[in-house]
Amino acid sequence: MEIDEERAVMLANAIGVAVLELRSAGLPLTEYTLSERLEGMRQVETNVIGKGVYRDAAELVRTGKLKT
Repeated sequence: MEIDEERAVMLANAIGVAVLELRSAGLPLTEYTLSERLEGMRQVETNVIGKGVYRDAAELVRTGKLKT
């Protein structure tokens, strides 16, 4: 899997924010809860690029792969 540095930073940031939100809420940190949090963040995002980042981050957490 080869992704450009800017996209990798955005994905890592999205996953990091979701992890911190789950931990601060006292929720378990699992693949399911993490991908669901990312999908929830995608739904409230108004920016098209942000929506794509959250979608891709959720897919990465679920499958370990990204569509190219």
